[in-house]
Amino acid sequence: MAGAGSVAALAGCLAGDNGGGGGGEGEGDWEPSQSIRYIVPYDQGGGTDVYARGIQEGLANATGQSIQIDNVPGAGGLNGYGELMGAQPDGHTILGSATPLEVAPQLLEDPGFDQRDAEGVSIFGQSVWTLVVNEQYQGQVETFDDVMEMYNSGEWESLGVQEPGSSQDVIALLAKYQYADEWGWNWTERVQYTGTGPVSQAVASGEVPAGIGTDAGTQSVVDNGRIYPVVTFVSDGSQVYPDVESVTDAGYPEIDFVGGLSRGVFAPPETEESRRQTLSDMFAEAVESDSTQSWSDETGNPVFHEGPEAANQLLDDVFAAYEENNVIDLVQQYS
Repeated sequence: MAGAGSVAALAGCLAGDNGGGGGGEGEGDWEPSQSIRYIVPYDQGGGTDVYARGIQEGLANATGQSIQIDNVPGAGGLNGYGELMGAQPDGHTILGSATPLEVAPQLLEDPGFDQRDAEGVSIFGQSVWTLVVNEQYQGQVETFDDVMEMYNSGEWESLGVQEPGSSQDVIALLAKYQYADEWGWNWTERVQYTGTGPVSQAVASGEVPAGIGTDAGTQSVVDNGRIYPVVTFVSDGSQVYPDVESVTDAGYPEIDFVGGLSRGVFAPPETEESRRQTLSDMFAEAVESDSTQSWSDETGNPVFHEGPEAANQLLDDVFAAYEENNVIDLVQQYS
């Protein structure tokens, strides 16, 4: 399913699919010579994990090597980034990001590295943050206005999100405090989890009545009927849930800069440009493979390809957007 929507520009205009070759003598002929470790900095079953497994077969065929997915959750994605930053820059370790999800955790507490020092490889997908509700409320809670009523009446109090500073956490804070007049989302408690997978399970079990997760990461639990989507947080909506309205459709302020995320791929610092370009070309091939296209068509999760420069620019743009919107001040004030 080709084509990137507004999420790919969530923090500004991304560069096109470029990023040229180059590097040391002989590097242009480099190809992976062993299995590739694909770090997913979140739990199994979340959107980042779902995307990694969606492209896994196509990427294995493109590289000629096995793709070993390694879930390293915690610290808002920074545990996984820490693994990447210490890995050998030989082209055999990559990380799948959920940008901008990992940005605020770094700005809130210095992890001892800057994720902007990682080397961009590709952007190959996008996801949309989606509010999901426990199945018991079907027929009673069908719109975002219904959700607001449940919280504002006090019938619901808790909301499932990820760690402080995560995109879901920022959405909840913006809606209650920064846009109090326009949104007025009077939740009482943000219950925090390590990823969309645990958020979805918490909503399904009734631990919280509602939670925010990616469309990609909530889909499997939605499909089995335990939760259902009510609203998305990007103006253009979700290709996974095409019939679900967006918050802007419902008459609420646009928050696209934090309402979606890009599926970026990064290599360790100092990875040769030519190796990154080779990997990027292999991601482009994997995106077009029958297995990836079939997965995209079946799930609705969009796939496309942008190169190393676009991935690097993505991080720069998102850090700038968070500073412009005073996101960290907001999180620190209410955490």
